[in-house]
Amino acid sequence: MVESVVRTVVPFSAEEDAAAQLFGVLLEVLGDAVPAAFLDSSDHGSTPRPARSRYSILAFSRGAEAQAVRLDSGAFGWLAEHWPHRGAAESDDGSEAEGSRGPFQLGWVGWIGYENQGRLFAATHAVVIDHQRCTAEIQSQGQDPGWVAVVTEAVTSTPASKLPQAQLQDLAVRDPREHYLAKIRAAQAHIREGNSYEVCLTTAVTGGLTGDPWAAYQRLRRRNRAPFTQFFRFPAGQHEAATAVLSTSPERFASISADGLIRSEPIKGTRPRGATPQLDAGQQKDLRSHPKDRAENVMIADLVRNDLSIHAVPGTLRTERLCVVETYPSVHQMVSTISAQLEPEALRARALSDAFPPGSMTGAPKISTMNILAGLESAPRGPYSGAAGWFSATGACDLSVLIRTAVLTQRESESWSFHLGVGGAITADSVPEAEWEEVVTKSQGVLRALGADFPQS
Repeated sequence: MVESVVRTVVPFSAEEDAAAQLFGVLLEVLGDAVPAAFLDSSDHGSTPRPARSRYSILAFSRGAEAQAVRLDSGAFGWLAEHWPHRGAAESDDGSEAEGSRGPFQLGWVGWIGYENQGRLFAATHAVVIDHQRCTAEIQSQGQDPGWVAVVTEAVTSTPASKLPQAQLQDLAVRDPREHYLAKIRAAQAHIREGNSYEVCLTTAVTGGLTGDPWAAYQRLRRRNRAPFTQFFRFPAGQHEAATAVLSTSPERFASISADGLIRSEPIKGTRPRGATPQLDAGQQKDLRSHPKDRAENVMIADLVRNDLSIHAVPGTLRTERLCVVETYPSVHQMVSTISAQLEPEALRARALSDAFPPGSMTGAPKISTMNILAGLESAPRGPYSGAAGWFSATGACDLSVLIRTAVLTQRESESWSFHLGVGGAITADSVPEAEWEEVVTKSQGVLRALGADFPQS
């Protein structure tokens, strides 16, 4: 519980990659058998919204209280039992409200996939880095001087000068171009029949990765800095292989503050960065003014407003931003922000469940469109297009949408299967060939960072 969390605050470097370097050292010290997560605001040095990227969280499950769970279904129901927070919560001594603590106080960490399955672990030890204050809050479940010593020493350690290699091979796209174009046309037929007005159709790039997942993640984060770059490592269990999730997501599914404010920031609308400042400005202008992209974003913002209104105090639902263009290393994206105050008796896990899956990854109306997708998509999405992040013992949480995300499953010691989900929103006036090009564009940030290109199809 909150009262048993022991905290020690130490100074921390302001360098852009210091948090990743610390996590890499701790991974080596703790070994492969410990569930670990790096919830990384890798764009904190350059973002125009520093409050969103203020913290990076390093979390581990070790010792007598260690626990990891794999949920093949009913993940939010399980979460409601093990993270049973309602309404507004108060910090245990008021200091959180004064900004002297990070938002995360030991709780659950992990991901919940599109089909409501998931993997989570109980964070028994953590380091919460405040990039604004240049501090690191070392947390443990009960007194653990050894953990404080390990982290303090790691803070001053020199990381390895050369990363191990990680290489992709045998890449293929699940739906070749002509197959995907046919599915787009089938989605548009559903739209014309009135069954949906936006269908978020997805496919996947699959193959293999040889090498170290952590090394692969570091290459991704350096090329694709974003507010929700995340790395999860789950060791092998009795009936399951080791897995790693490498995410460079720019999109927040939902956050809930300790006092019950829920916020979502859906993304719809994408353009690649231009090769010159003039071309780049032109891409940004086109995204900002294009009627199709604005229509997509407004539709999903309206869907999210409906999702959040289910458990909102009347009169508190707000559209804070609508169709704002944000710029990332490989793309421009159109973002909206919707928030609401949760009802005093609202079960927070239920509020998240009723907003899940993220509307930006389904389309609208949500339920009928998900039924259409089940008929069009030829395989489960898995973690992709679900949500990942943390659930604090204070009742706060912050979850990203798992896009721009590689999922690795271990085959042998240095061999992993590779899955990269990718897709786009189909509307009545979508041009199928342009939608295919958007799929290719979205995949390139991950693939090129790992030395590969979109496979021929």
